Amino acid sequence: MPGKLSGMNTVTVRELQKNLKGALLRVERGATLRVTRRRKVVAEIGPARPSAATKGWPDLRARAESVLGKRVLRTEAADEVLAGRGDR
Repeated sequence: MPGKLSGMNTVTVRELQKNLKGALLRVERGATLRVTRRRKVVAEIGPARPSAATKGWPDLRARAESVLGKRVLRTEAADEVLAGRGDR
């Protein structure tokens, strides 16, 4: 890559526009680039932070039983809806 993008961690807006693909490849490899406009740093582009692992679905029946105890309705919600419609 020609210009500042090849050797420095500072890149102008114009250079970034001309070679966005090359800049993103450097960022993917771990570099943090400072973007300047008129010799003033206006942004930093760095690697994305790893996202947190998603949690599984909570056990709502166990939660309801721990809160309500024996007062928990033992039928499934779908059965209640079907019974209300007269389908069962």
